[in-house]
Amino acid sequence: MDFPTLRAGTEAARSMTYLNAGWAGPSPQRVLDRMREAAGRESEGGPAGPDGQAYAHAIEAEAKQSAARMLHVSPDDLLLTHGTTEGVNIVIGGLAWEPGDTLLTCDLEHPGIRTPATLTGQRLGVTINTLAIAPNASEDECLTTMRAALNRGVKLVALSHVTFTTGLRLPAKQIVALAHAAGAYVLFDGAQTPGHIALDLAAMGIDFYACSGQKWLMGPTGSGAFYAKREHRDLLTAHFSAPGLDFREGFGVYSLTSQGVVARAGYAEAVAIHNELGSDAVEVHNLALATHLREGLASLPGVTINGPTSGPTASAITAISVDGWNPPSFSEALWERHRVVTRHVPNPPGLRLCTAAFNDESDVDRALDAVRDVAIHR
Repeated sequence: MDFPTLRAGTEAARSMTYLNAGWAGPSPQRVLDRMREAAGRESEGGPAGPDGQAYAHAIEAEAKQSAARMLHVSPDDLLLTHGTTEGVNIVIGGLAWEPGDTLLTCDLEHPGIRTPATLTGQRLGVTINTLAIAPNASEDECLTTMRAALNRGVKLVALSHVTFTTGLRLPAKQIVALAHAAGAYVLFDGAQTPGHIALDLAAMGIDFYACSGQKWLMGPTGSGAFYAKREHRDLLTAHFSAPGLDFREGFGVYSLTSQGVVARAGYAEAVAIHNELGSDAVEVHNLALATHLREGLASLPGVTINGPTSGPTASAITAISVDGWNPPSFSEALWERHRVVTRHVPNPPGLRLCTAAFNDESDVDRALDAVRDVAIHR
């Protein structure tokens, strides 16, 4: 698999300028074919029959192996989930919180972290310390803010590895080291990372990591993976099951509920495509397109880039504000006039454009022409 082949096999790449992989990526034909095949195989084998069950177990093992290769961890330390939010809730809802404990997060968070954090504070008397981090912060600024907030009262640091609003890429490995030195555990929301940037969770030293399959990986909605460092699993209470109560055992007791073989097959294929492309190559491709996009946007009058434009905190998410426009209306106008798919985001209010593995320079050029046209001709 190479980038032109991936693009050629992705229908949305031909029918529109799709720059919204940060919400959901369009599945390529290989993923769709694999899901159809899985549905047929499951039906032919009898979903609950010996052949159907054996096939489902094989797909689960394949998906875990592929995801483990992508994340640089053991497949035994991965749980297949329905998405990032499920993994986040396994941790925030599973830790043994006591009144006076602190959960440290930031003001750029997605509701996937913000909601369970807020509820934990309300229900259990946990202190929620929400740090103010600039949407375009440098690595040093991020670490200075974290260092000042960490103390022995912090039980968990829960942050997005890459923020969904402006694409700020937090210095994950350094944050983990700071938190561990203060006696805190770290959970990263990786909704925006697999299929976007290269990941090595083992080298990062992370305690817990949750991620999605439907975004940059272009897998099906309702897919993803959750990683927990093996020695930290006992810190979590499984709220939906326990050993001996049903068929789940081991790490599986933390699952919210069962997941269909079709979704798992689609996720396995999406990750396999990513692994064929290579994580490092994907990151280089995505960031090169983002650089091209930001260079073009910087030359447009009235357009402000809200996040990092270069350096280690930049990513392939580009967020902009346009003078005289509110973001929802601008996003709608880009679609109606030019069939460019974007998303409006909060904090700061802006328009988000994502450059992913299926995109190429022609997408960037069309997006620049569209932004220029809409910004000028109200």
